[in-house]
Amino acid sequence: MAHEPTGEIVGIDMGVAHTATLSTGEFLDMPEPLSKGEQRRKRRLQRKLARQVKGSNRRNQPKLAIAKLSAKESDRRKDWIEKTTTELVLNQA
Repeated sequence: MAHEPTGEIVGIDMGVAHTATLSTGEFLDMPEPLSKGEQRRKRRLQRKLARQVKGSNRRNQPKLAIAKLSAKESDRRKDWIEKTTTELVLNQA
């Protein structure tokens, strides 16, 4: 599945309103990394963590759950970036 290089160059601008804007004028928007339910759960856990006494054993449970959700969010974000850049290279090459 080798592609012939076209020599075409595409610039990418990472922004706030759109995740990425290509020099061709196309906008790429990343879907939400966490579902609505996961976002709700993360907010609830953060409130629960804020009420815990620092240094207590009970504080570790919500802290660990928040860390797992944050890791999942980060992994999904990285996956989208990898897939999108790979698709750009294959389609533009």
